[in-house]
Amino acid sequence: MKRRIIIGAAGALLALSLAGVAGCAAPAGLGGAGDAARAAGEPALMPASHEGRFQELGAPGCYGCHGAGKDADSLLAQAPALPADHYVDGDPATREVFGPRGECITCHPQG
Repeated sequence: MKRRIIIGAAGALLALSLAGVAGCAAPAGLGGAGDAARAAGEPALMPASHEGRFQELGAPGCYGCHGAGKDADSLLAQAPALPADHYVDGDPATREVFGPRGECITCHPQG
């Protein structure tokens, strides 16, 4: 009985360890799991480094790096741009995020 508990605990520890390693994948846009998700048509997860940003800054905080045009932060040039369907009338030139798309964390939860 004690041996089964030890084996079960070791198995659980192994599973948690593998999950931790999977969480250390490269960020989206750098060949990581996020790229595979986008290729499958799923929205990318926000990287761990974005913890709390939406709650603190809202959609304008996301737009600051991922938005269209000169207003995007040039230091974050590797940030993926918002797709056209996220803008009013599907046009990034409007620089206005379409209503429900402004709730970024609905489709892009923390990864």
